[in-house]
Amino acid sequence: MLKLRKKLGEYQEIYYLIFILAMTGMTSAGINSEYRIYKIVFAVVTLFLLLKVIVTDYTWRELVLMALLTVLLGVNLLRNGEKTLILTAMGVFGAKNVSLEKVFKYALWLKVALTGGTLLLAAAGLIENREILLPKNLETVTLYCYGYHTPNMAFANIFVILLLAVIVYGDRLRWYAYVIGTGIMLAAYRLFMCRTGIVAWGILLLMVLGYRVIRHWKLEKAYMTLFVAIPAVLAGLTLILPLWVRKDAVANQMLNYYLTGRIDLINPFYDNIGNAVLGNIPRIDFDISYFHVLYNYGWVVFALWIVAYCAGIWYCNRKKNYYGTIGLGIMAVYGFMELLPLSVLWNLPLLYLAWILFKERRATNEQLQQEISDH
Repeated sequence: MLKLRKKLGEYQEIYYLIFILAMTGMTSAGINSEYRIYKIVFAVVTLFLLLKVIVTDYTWRELVLMALLTVLLGVNLLRNGEKTLILTAMGVFGAKNVSLEKVFKYALWLKVALTGGTLLLAAAGLIENREILLPKNLETVTLYCYGYHTPNMAFANIFVILLLAVIVYGDRLRWYAYVIGTGIMLAAYRLFMCRTGIVAWGILLLMVLGYRVIRHWKLEKAYMTLFVAIPAVLAGLTLILPLWVRKDAVANQMLNYYLTGRIDLINPFYDNIGNAVLGNIPRIDFDISYFHVLYNYGWVVFALWIVAYCAGIWYCNRKKNYYGTIGLGIMAVYGFMELLPLSVLWNLPLLYLAWILFKERRATNEQLQQEISDH
């Protein structure tokens, strides 16, 4: 039995890639949990993930942490059916001994093929391209979904492709790559009018530019340390803004214009979070992911989520994976206006949280020499 486990363990990375790429592929092709094919594929690839977990050697510390998080998220699932973070936890738990660089590279080109194919098929009329009415800039407009559940999901797929390109190719991307990326984003905005995505792209450009400029003074680590605060600051704004607009009509009008009415949507439910140790019943979807976690999971998971996210950014920075830091940082910003970044299938940089959960306790000689040379 042990020999079989050891033999199967040689292919553990393949089992994980089957799981994460299959699930990411379905989101890229506009297939969500409402489709029967999604449920079938999920059931099959979850078996591969289970096999991956069985053949992976975890420490007792890791097993205890994984068990506690599973129980905590499972209780919420039984209470109100909220499951987004369970899927994210599955992705992180299975990522031990897996090359994340390989995951991101394969996911990038898979998304290019499936997202591009879905958009082309919808444009050609070969798959459904339904219309939807959405409020945009103080008026209601008709937009096409191009094979996705909403126009925002179509735009988010394009954004994630470009973000993965930044993470995977890093410094190898020249200035003209970002110009081309901006052209793609502007063209996508004309189709989908996703203000969140286009603003996030602009902020991403500033993040990358800031990093490339400031590293000439060897201050990139200090600059990237600022990113650690992004999730905590945005979580704080999520708690403060609804209270502010209740007292200031002008602020209420301004913020709801720029946030497309999101504050008005959460304000009627804001008072329900006061004693929400666990999630509220029934669950309700909110476009601000920070409020979504707090309302549907409660204060315990909310606090753990923010701490884990900040820790993930900090650890990427410590390992000098600065484009990973940027990836986590910009998706934290994206989550202030969208629910999608809660899911590891959309926010693949969340897999960096595995570095925190499974980090080595003893440094290698190479790492020690690097530390010495840095000082």
